[in-house]
Amino acid sequence: MADLNRTHGQVATRWGRSPEYADAHAAAARLQARYPQMVIWFGETSGRFYAMDASGLHERPTLDAITMLVWQRTNRPRPRGAVAVAAR
Repeated sequence: MADLNRTHGQVATRWGRSPEYADAHAAAARLQARYPQMVIWFGETSGRFYAMDASGLHERPTLDAITMLVWQRTNRPRPRGAVAVAAR
């Protein structure tokens, strides 16, 4: 009987996540939980981390690099002289 968990010699994935990248997916999920205003994920095919915000898609090669980008985009101080505009 054929092994139902294997397809053409590869381990079957669940929702596009293979077990060998579980740590990277978990790290991206933890970062996403810290910064809910951004969507953050790990791409298995590229082996890179991605973040999306209102300005677009950002791609970085390592977890440290995407963490720095996300932190900079969410914790950047307002420019001097900038005034907050109230929503109407």
